Amino acid sequence: MLCFRQDVSGSAHRATKSQLWRRRIVKTDAGDIDLLDIGKPDGHAVVLITHGLGSLESFEEVAEGLEARFPRRRIVAYSRPGRGMSSLNPNVETSSLLTFEALQALPSILGALGIITVDLVAHSDGAAVAMLFACANPLKVGRIVAISPQVHADRLSIDQLGELVTNNDHLDDVQRLGADHGDVGVASRCWVVTHASLAANPDHVLGGLARINAPMLLVQGLRDEAAQHQMSALSTRVRGPMKWVILRNDGHFPQHDSTDIVLDLICGHLQDVDAKGASGRRQTGTVS
Repeated sequence: MLCFRQDVSGSAHRATKSQLWRRRIVKTDAGDIDLLDIGKPDGHAVVLITHGLGSLESFEEVAEGLEARFPRRRIVAYSRPGRGMSSLNPNVETSSLLTFEALQALPSILGALGIITVDLVAHSDGAAVAMLFACANPLKVGRIVAISPQVHADRLSIDQLGELVTNNDHLDDVQRLGADHGDVGVASRCWVVTHASLAANPDHVLGGLARINAPMLLVQGLRDEAAQHQMSALSTRVRGPMKWVILRNDGHFPQHDSTDIVLDLICGHLQDVDAKGASGRRQTGTVS
């Protein structure tokens, strides 16, 4: 376990928008997807997968920071189906939305962009999409960064989410994420449905984690009340190399509250050529 207590980034660098900034609607086999595609066009990309209430704007600052630090790399962020300006395929069963996102939508996006291999950076239930994709496509995934991952749920948490949506209390999180949805009602339903599918089948993601060999970085805010249960479930099932970082002053949105620190962590993980170590097993340690 890595305990991270910095208050400021060791190499703070806030980027300005690049002339290579590109946002467009891309037609894919899974529907029209609203995405950002920045940096150097390449067959390998860093793909950012947002929180279930987020849109591509939620990762805009991180994408800019990564492009500034890795000017020769391709960075892609997208609004998940039904979020932002991305369409939701009407033929997809709500109970299958998570599987559709991981096994149809994401592969379709990569195919439309000519991307062959990826590093995945995902927030919250976006990590469930990332890990399901990695389970099914282990040779296509180089590294994974999971920020405040949510990869399983229980019935009580689903009831709580439903109550939040009914009372519109979740809109605070939409604003916190900087999300811009064409239809916030559709986005909210997608968010609840995704968590409901995780509750209906707790092993939907967890059951396949042993198949992932990509080096994994888990980033947790100490003030995130649900994080410990999520992280513990992940750490006991991941068999590949893994690092677990705790940010003492953050909650569920560390990439918004401590952007430069999270960028340092992401970049360090993507550049860590020795992530597997001599044995290929997980590395642990403490940073104070």
